[in-house]
Amino acid sequence: MNKQEQDISVQEAKLVLDNLADIDINTNKLIRPPIWLTGIIAFFYGMMTFSWAATRHENLWMLGLIISAVGFLLAVGFYLYTSQLLGVKPKILSKSKKKCIFHFSTAIFFAAVIIFSRIFSLNDLDYLTYIGAALNATVLAYLLHFHSTGHYIKKKGE
Repeated sequence: MNKQEQDISVQEAKLVLDNLADIDINTNKLIRPPIWLTGIIAFFYGMMTFSWAATRHENLWMLGLIISAVGFLLAVGFYLYTSQLLGVKPKILSKSKKKCIFHFSTAIFFAAVIIFSRIFSLNDLDYLTYIGAALNATVLAYLLHFHSTGHYIKKKGE
């Protein structure tokens, strides 16, 4: 066997790192759902947040929660099914430590917004429930669009 030592220049190393960053960016573009589907998923999630915060004394908002949860699950199921038809299989559970930390921190954020929206609603601060629902929907849409691979991707020039 031949053992050849190769010296890699700084320019070549930077070029390889740039190519790896491009691969991550292109993977994110390939995996993410279309904008219309991202909007539908985010809308239903925001409605779930608001409906849960607005449910008091067995009112109709529980029906809104059920409808938005079913709509959310159908939209996510549609995304996963069409992705598999296109040959792309987005991972639901991550195996790396970075991705687990990213998913755990976003889950804590979403749970905190839902809990605080409910608390504010019970204290008759209804405008904060609207803000909580809009915040959850906006953050979910942002994460689905820019971080659909489940981890932070640096853009060129960072």
